[in-house]
Amino acid sequence: MQGILARGPIESVYRSPSFGSWLEPPQPLITLMVSLEDQLVTGKGTLPRAWIAGLDDRPELVDTAGRHTEIDLKLTAPGAARVCRVPLRELAGEVVPLEEIFGSGGAHLAEELAEARDRGRRFDIVERLLAGRLQEGEAADPVVVAAHDRLVAAEGRVRVGALAADLNVSRRHLSARFHQQLGMPPKPFARLLRFHAVRRRIAEAPAAWADIAAACGYSDQAHLNRDFRAFAGISPTEFVQRLLPGGSAIGDQLPNVQDANAGRA
Repeated sequence: MQGILARGPIESVYRSPSFGSWLEPPQPLITLMVSLEDQLVTGKGTLPRAWIAGLDDRPELVDTAGRHTEIDLKLTAPGAARVCRVPLRELAGEVVPLEEIFGSGGAHLAEELAEARDRGRRFDIVERLLAGRLQEGEAADPVVVAAHDRLVAAEGRVRVGALAADLNVSRRHLSARFHQQLGMPPKPFARLLRFHAVRRRIAEAPAAWADIAAACGYSDQAHLNRDFRAFAGISPTEFVQRLLPGGSAIGDQLPNVQDANAGRA
C-alpha cells in the first residue's frame, strides 16, 4: 500500500488517564479510526465507532473519560481520495461515519475488529478492506498528486506559484483542483506541512525556537508563534510542556480552543 498509508494501522489503549482531555492539533493526513470500546467524545460530539476525517486546519479537544481501544490509521490525501472514491472536499473539516463512505464494509468494520481478539488479525482486516477499495478506486489527477508529493517532500517550503509553473498549469487551476480532490488548497496545506515539520523536530531533535523556525521555512519566530496559536491554540512553549508520549498535547485548561470549537458540534 505504498503511497496510501502514511502510518498505520496502530492500536492505542488507555484507561482513564490523569488528565481530562487532550488537544489534537491538525495534521496534513487523513485519519481513519475505529473504536473497539467506548466511543470518543470531542467538540463535534460523540464520534461514530468507525469514522474517517478529512483535512482540517483547526485543533480538536478529545475527552479521555472511559475505556478506550482504537485502531488508528493515517492515510495520505491522494491515497484517501482513491479509497474513499469521493472528492475529499466533501470531507474537509468533518468526521464522517465510515459506512457513508465505505458502504457495508465500513458499517461492519468495528464489529469485525472487536471480534478479532488478535492485534495482527485486526490489522489484516483493515488492510484487506483498504486493498479491496484500491482495486476499484481511481487515482487523483496526476498534476494534483505531483503537487502533493512535491509539497510533502519539501515539508511545505515551496511557493504555490512556482509549483504550478513547474507543473505547466496556472496557479488558479492547481489550487482549484487540489482543493476539490484533496480537501484543502495547496497554500494552507503547505502551511500545515510546515507546522507538522515543527512538531516532528520538537519530538526528534529539540532546539532553539529560532533555529526550528528557520529550518522549517518560517520567516521568523513570530511567524512560527502565530501558526502555533492557529493550529494548537497555545504557544510553542505551552505545547512542549503538555506533550504526550505520542506527540499530542494535554488540553485540560484551554478555554480559547474550547470556545473555538463551541459552534462545531
